[in-house]
Amino acid sequence: MLLSVIKYFRGYVHVKLTGYAPERFLNLCGNRNILIWNLKPCENGYTFCISVDAFRQLKPILKKTKTQIRIQKRVGMPFCAFRYRRRYLFPAGLLFFCFLLYDLSGFIWNIEINGNSYLTTETILDFLEEEHASFGTKKSQISCEDLEEAMRSRYRDVIWTSIKIYGTKMTVDIQENLLSQEEYEAKSDEPQDIVAAKDGVITEMVTRAGTPLTAVGAEVKKGDILVSGRIEVLNDDGEIMQYLYRPSDADIKAKVLYSYRDVIDGTWVEMAPTGNTKERYSITLLDNVFDWPLFRNPFAEYQVQTESRQLHVADNFYLPVWLNKSEFTEVEQVRHERTEAEIRQIATKNFSDYIKDLEEKGIQIISKNVIIKSTGEKYVVSGDLWAHESIVSYQPTEVYDTTMQERQNENESD
Repeated sequence: MLLSVIKYFRGYVHVKLTGYAPERFLNLCGNRNILIWNLKPCENGYTFCISVDAFRQLKPILKKTKTQIRIQKRVGMPFCAFRYRRRYLFPAGLLFFCFLLYDLSGFIWNIEINGNSYLTTETILDFLEEEHASFGTKKSQISCEDLEEAMRSRYRDVIWTSIKIYGTKMTVDIQENLLSQEEYEAKSDEPQDIVAAKDGVITEMVTRAGTPLTAVGAEVKKGDILVSGRIEVLNDDGEIMQYLYRPSDADIKAKVLYSYRDVIDGTWVEMAPTGNTKERYSITLLDNVFDWPLFRNPFAEYQVQTESRQLHVADNFYLPVWLNKSEFTEVEQVRHERTEAEIRQIATKNFSDYIKDLEEKGIQIISKNVIIKSTGEKYVVSGDLWAHESIVSYQPTEVYDTTMQERQNENESD
């Protein structure tokens, strides 16, 4: 590849060799280290390629071997420059294009994000925009180290991040905390209470740290304190002498009620393709879209599918230019009536997906009671589910400002 580029910039010619002794001509070229390539036999001689500098050295060899040479094609930059030597706008445009490429190389035109799971790509892009390090930002204004520190400070789920800039491309690699929110909060060293995350009836309770304020069989509401991080220290008389504050730790599960509701239409509309399609091409430059001016969409109802490809010179040198191809497909509305069997099939699938989603979160279904009712054009699937799950969540423990002795003195003074 590199050799082909060098040949193009230095210039070369396709020639045809004829005459008395073409084989002797080739031998003399080899003896004088004159490089030829793409040598092929033809009628009455040979065809080959030779550089411009080497072509100028052929005159004595042609005279000695009584051969003739004819140029069939000229290739390379020297010939292009000579051909357009009087067209001043061409070299000016070429210089402007080179300057434009050089100027665009100082900006970020592509952002790649890897490793995110909890954080969405849109969230990270919004963060980069707030930090003035988004699409179209000058590379000289971006500090990768400051961005990494700001991201770890903003999102505590991010435990490691690496931001690199290659060419006009920014790569953001992150690693997120794999612990659940409950496990992550439980690792705090600050005093904290365990509170009920949902309404329910306590079925299991194992307390490892803290003061339990409820028991198995008790009915609790969301936000009720289940285990306090405040521990009472009593004196010999059984009175509270002081409080100790610790992070609570417990496994608490409860019987929780879920209400399920799903509405299914008795009819559905299919957007059926008619087979008529039309393509549109456009170019996006920064935020500006340039459509093909002669395009007219002849369809009243249609579906469109667009493919975009960002231009880049190398793997990491992207440009703010996209080539877009949109395919318009004409469709027509076709209304279908659902049978009772189809409705039950859809209801069963939706309900199974709902149960599967709960089980993936570690929720154990105890019982379920769901029915289907017709309300004219729609069918309503509703019912209750009883589940067995952890209801542990955390909040900071309220710390008393005064000691027990100070409060006793206040009571005596009253």
